[in-house]
Amino acid sequence: MTRKINKKFIDHLRAMTLQPGDSVLIHTSFRAFKPALNYPEEVIESILTCIGSRGNLMLPTFNYSQPQPEPYYDRDTTPCRTGAVPEYGRQRDDAVRSLHPTHSVAVIGPDAEELTRNHLNGRTFGVSSPVDRLAQRGGQVLLLGVTHIANSTIHVGEEYAKLPKVLSGPPKPCVKTRMPDGRIINHQLDTSPSCSLGFDAIETPLRHQGHVTGGMFEKCPMQLIKGKSIIDQTVQLLADNTDALRCNNPTCKWCASTKNQDHAEY
Repeated sequence: MTRKINKKFIDHLRAMTLQPGDSVLIHTSFRAFKPALNYPEEVIESILTCIGSRGNLMLPTFNYSQPQPEPYYDRDTTPCRTGAVPEYGRQRDDAVRSLHPTHSVAVIGPDAEELTRNHLNGRTFGVSSPVDRLAQRGGQVLLLGVTHIANSTIHVGEEYAKLPKVLSGPPKPCVKTRMPDGRIINHQLDTSPSCSLGFDAIETPLRHQGHVTGGMFEKCPMQLIKGKSIIDQTVQLLADNTDALRCNNPTCKWCASTKNQDHAEY
């Protein structure tokens, strides 16, 4: 079957140094591509053309915790809520989706099984999570029409920095999750997918350090950054100021309650 690609988009990606064998996590707003691209398929297939058969494409196939998936999360059938591009990608026959019930990722590429394995065994965006695994292997993050508010790798940096997330309170809820053998388990969520509304504060230091390769495709802004650079910059920012990436919303349950609090829980 012939898949739709966009040669002009491919040229832009190659100009940003995306190349065969690369592993990349993308965060996208398909709306930002219009009218230059008309189909989510064009985004996925063009990137896969760039990275080739040795590359790995990771997609954030999140469905979040509110509302919880009913009657349970099934990685094969539960749609994601992160837009048309990852939803198209996760439905490809060669995509492997992780088992996490609220913040799964799907990977297309030779390392898909390795990158998605054991997502239920640790913190959602913790050390050795799929997003961290990609970064530690030299993987990159590609922002397409979105800012760092959508950049999940920053959450991984928060985990390395052991940033306090919440004041003491009730445990996080459990989400019913269908396992590959058909069993339904209750998976308890954790605090690593916290507020990201303050994450744009990382862009200036990333640019000053020369970590951002920028570009424009028609009206769609693009940024390509090494995942490890994002993690390291996050750790450095938080070492200087633990509130550097918190938002300014006085009612935010994540940020307002933990600013300047040394006793908040990790």
